[in-house]
Amino acid sequence: MTYAYSTDQTTIDERYDELPAQHWVADSETEGHYEPLDADNAASFGYYVYDDTAPRPPDTETTTWDRTEPFVGDQFVVTWTERPWTADELAAQDADANTTQMVAESDESVDKLVLVVEALNALTDMTNADINANPAAIIKDLARECKTIARQANREARLTSGRTESTDTGTEQGDA
Repeated sequence: MTYAYSTDQTTIDERYDELPAQHWVADSETEGHYEPLDADNAASFGYYVYDDTAPRPPDTETTTWDRTEPFVGDQFVVTWTERPWTADELAAQDADANTTQMVAESDESVDKLVLVVEALNALTDMTNADINANPAAIIKDLARECKTIARQANREARLTSGRTESTDTGTEQGDA
């Protein structure tokens, strides 16, 4: 059985996995003695049963739970009080979700960036005559690869700077 020590039946000063064998009683500022403790006299010395058996209810999209430890009857009892998420908590949830999404996108981008390097290598290996034969296609290929690099750089910058309020890395139009 778990016990809580409290001098005012409001605030828990200490928690114990089991009732201590004895309690120090001050007789004066400099002297005192130990009294044996048992379940019958524990409360007279400030030791109360601590009931921590109530499981925390699951959060919902709109609410969470605050833990309190009121003194009820002759013991402290853990209770859970439902309340709406605060704006800061909701913003933190969004940031966490955005971070998870950006990390996943970054992971996918590793392979994509390897392909970008290979594509850029192919472009730089082309002869001027090949480039001049169809410059518009080469320029579009180069722009696509640069956009991929820029998006990944944006993801990395957002993750390292902590700017996870959004996952926006630029419009992905015209990539075809």
